[in-house]
Amino acid sequence: MTGSAMPERLERAMATAIEQYPFYRRFQGADASFRDLPVLDKAAINANRELLELPSQESLIVTHTSGSTGTPFRCVKTREEQRALGLAIQRSRRRAGVPTNGRMLLLGNALLADRRMVTLYGNRMMQEKPHLIQGRCSGLYELAMHVERNGLPIADSLVALQNWGEYAQPGQRREIERVFGVPMLDYYGMEEVWLIAFAGMDGVLRIDDSLVYVEALDPVTLLPVPEGETGELVVTSFVMNSLPFLRYRTGDMGRIRRDEGSGGPILTLMPFRQSSIKLPGRELQSAVLRYLDGFYKWLATDLGVRQFQLVQETHYEFRLCIAGSHSSGAELGEAADKLANLLKKVLLADELRIAVEHVEEIQPHPVSGKCHPFVSHVS
Repeated sequence: MTGSAMPERLERAMATAIEQYPFYRRFQGADASFRDLPVLDKAAINANRELLELPSQESLIVTHTSGSTGTPFRCVKTREEQRALGLAIQRSRRRAGVPTNGRMLLLGNALLADRRMVTLYGNRMMQEKPHLIQGRCSGLYELAMHVERNGLPIADSLVALQNWGEYAQPGQRREIERVFGVPMLDYYGMEEVWLIAFAGMDGVLRIDDSLVYVEALDPVTLLPVPEGETGELVVTSFVMNSLPFLRYRTGDMGRIRRDEGSGGPILTLMPFRQSSIKLPGRELQSAVLRYLDGFYKWLATDLGVRQFQLVQETHYEFRLCIAGSHSSGAELGEAADKLANLLKKVLLADELRIAVEHVEEIQPHPVSGKCHPFVSHVS
């Protein structure tokens, strides 16, 4: 879709919302534009479901989000909506060379919860000879290490891997692609609206603007940030009608820019979600961690870190857990010094204490199964 056509489509989406949903009736006859619509999150939709969810004569497909954000959410879709979203995912996979009716192996979250599952998936991979293996990046990594340790054969049918629901850290990606010998493609989406963006064989994450419109907003003011700058991603779905998602907060942080060739929107995801760093008397949005991009790259390229997690233990104590690196004590000390200097500048605090430690693996969230790069234990 051309950039010039999008504003008209957004205004049509707004007009439809005003006509169909009581929640948006207050904008009827008002001199308002799409950007005047409120930015909603799970809690706001839950509180206004009677004004937003359309009654349906057909049975709806009901699923639930993981609740890892603290707000469990009931998702509903008609069969036609699910079909349209499923076809869009198939189109994206076909562009990556995956056959239309290709065989797929889906790795469940139980792979990390029960280590016996990695053996099961390894056996299934050999038996089923999939064209695509999809799962969270941490799960794909565990399978890759199992394949390498046991010398399991990789079928010639395998075209690609698909990472979904988790930020792919550079060290993990490198090892996964080395073992399987095929590219790992990133799928970015949500249970609420499914596909938002899909990476091509070039690794570029392209927003599917036939399905969605994505904004990057300042997480505090909820105003648009300049193109190419980091903001919270807010999505509008052009497919979902049974429950509308207009200017819906994803909680994810990223940058949006235009592809110089096609003019289409390109997305770069940040290795942290929208959450707070809590200091005495004030809170900072984790978006400030974007200034640590260079440090994260140094961890992956110079120290060989495949996965990391920054944990806020107390107001002024932070612990950096790194997995996959065999760094010396001197290198760990250098990492602690670098991180301390960066955080002092970002947080405007001098009394920080930083610890860096090796761990065998980053523990996934107990509900969602995701490995989050930033976690705060400060309430």
